[in-house]
Amino acid sequence: MVSSEGDGEESSFVTIDLLTMDIAGGIVAFSCSLFLFFNWWQDRQSWAPFWWGAADCGVGIGVTILAFNSFLPDYASALVAPLIFQVCAFSTCAGAQIFNRGSIKPRPVIAFTSAAVLAVVCMGAYNPNLAKEFSLSVTASLFAAAALEFWFSRRESLRGRWLMIGLLTLHSLAIWAIMTEVSAPILAIPKLPLGWFGTIHFEALIFEVGSATCLISMLKERSEAKHKAAALIDPLTGIANRRAFMAFAERMFGRSGRDKNPVSLLLFDLDHFKTINDTFGHATGDRALRIFADVLSRLLRPSDFAGRIGGEEFAAALPGCGREAAFAIANRVRAAFQSDACCVDSQRIGATVSAGVASTSVQERSLHDIMISADAALYQAKSLGRNRVVLADEHTPPSENSVVRIA
Repeated sequence: MVSSEGDGEESSFVTIDLLTMDIAGGIVAFSCSLFLFFNWWQDRQSWAPFWWGAADCGVGIGVTILAFNSFLPDYASALVAPLIFQVCAFSTCAGAQIFNRGSIKPRPVIAFTSAAVLAVVCMGAYNPNLAKEFSLSVTASLFAAAALEFWFSRRESLRGRWLMIGLLTLHSLAIWAIMTEVSAPILAIPKLPLGWFGTIHFEALIFEVGSATCLISMLKERSEAKHKAAALIDPLTGIANRRAFMAFAERMFGRSGRDKNPVSLLLFDLDHFKTINDTFGHATGDRALRIFADVLSRLLRPSDFAGRIGGEEFAAALPGCGREAAFAIANRVRAAFQSDACCVDSQRIGATVSAGVASTSVQERSLHDIMISADAALYQAKSLGRNRVVLADEHTPPSENSVVRIA
């Protein structure tokens, strides 16, 4: 506490010395490290928290060295601490790459880190100030590279991404500012008006806490998105399940009613599927289902949406597609499946599929109405002998040899 008097009034203010800030920074860095290690231990599928936590642990060690530099040799604070911060920057950059890419090649990371450390050590033997400047520049560049890593991976929408980019960029700029202050006496350039050695302590506290929180927040957000996506995917075939298909189709038909664009619905049912299971086994039946899902994914247009809505039942919603084109697409799927599923696992099973087609192009109806019409057409296809496509409300389907523009 420092007191001052002026104009008959007494005012007081509190100053915090750098030793106090160093100790606080070390405690915060170690705390963030434990927080990140704990989250990594809870879910070891992603190693990003481990690398980030290792960086925070190293920062805690480096800051502790700076805090007790008066009890340590001069080279500890002049060379060892900057080297530790530099290695921590490599670890942070590696953590950013793992988070955005899923993995890294450890050998290049170890090689670059070792080369940078060796360069600083060699410089330190001849010119300690030059070694410190080089170490600071490498450290600042690595944090900038980590920020760019998050920037280039922004296609994945995560709420904490932009805050992480801002924190990494600010930290990089703060380290560059420190390097400028270190270089000022050597290069005979004026120092910046603000003392960056003091400011970096406050900025580092914000960075350590903010970056750790952002990283864990983004990991949890990504995990929740994966679980949500998994709940909408049929695990056997890899396409949408009934819940996902109905939700998407409902929105599609709603837009169709507003925009007056046609939408067609295709319903498929594998023929004699129970017989296939009983004769060849459930493994072969599952394989037939996957073959049909692959055929759907291959032959439908990018704008179409398909899903498995029952045991051996599938559906596809085709926006902007009239009944003639929808019939042609359904018949193409039927023919491709008949060819691909003729033999499954070296067994000739002769699997086929029947389909019903309904469209909104004639009359605007709800998804429920369209599904009833398509289901009736599918039932008719079954009753007519299977392995065929039938249009709803039509006694005679279009000729299979007719040419229809479908895309």
